[in-house]
Amino acid sequence: MSFLLRDAQQVLLLTEQNLKLFRDLVNNAFHKNGYDITYDQWIVMNKLAEKQGITQIIIAAETNKEPASISRILKLLEKKELIEKIKDKKNKRAKRIYLTPKGDDVQKKATSTFNRLAKQGFNGVYEQEINLFVRILDKLQGNFSKMVENK
Repeated sequence: MSFLLRDAQQVLLLTEQNLKLFRDLVNNAFHKNGYDITYDQWIVMNKLAEKQGITQIIIAAETNKEPASISRILKLLEKKELIEKIKDKKNKRAKRIYLTPKGDDVQKKATSTFNRLAKQGFNGVYEQEINLFVRILDKLQGNFSKMVENK
């Protein structure tokens, strides 16, 4: 059992370290290219590029981020004129969120930069290895989610 615990710690620590390294690379590349967004802002912009007109609640749920974090990100993106909020016609308290043309342009350019970095980062990793890794991460997420639900 101690073997499994040591391996679990190593897997989780390496996963966290890799994500931090990659986020830093992405943030630096975005800054260098003049996009004036962060990795987290780009994640939100990607969700909007995929589903224009969704609400803040949906963005939080689908990006697995806290509503307060999404609120801060949206305020920053709105200030930069990358998104716009429009009142929902059916529910006056809700606002639908859209990328502006400027936001759409930044999102597309930033996505190209992200893809280039991801391609470099995954250099030498075979498709089968990635598929296995994704399946393992899905299993871990399912197990951890069940644990959270049962606490």
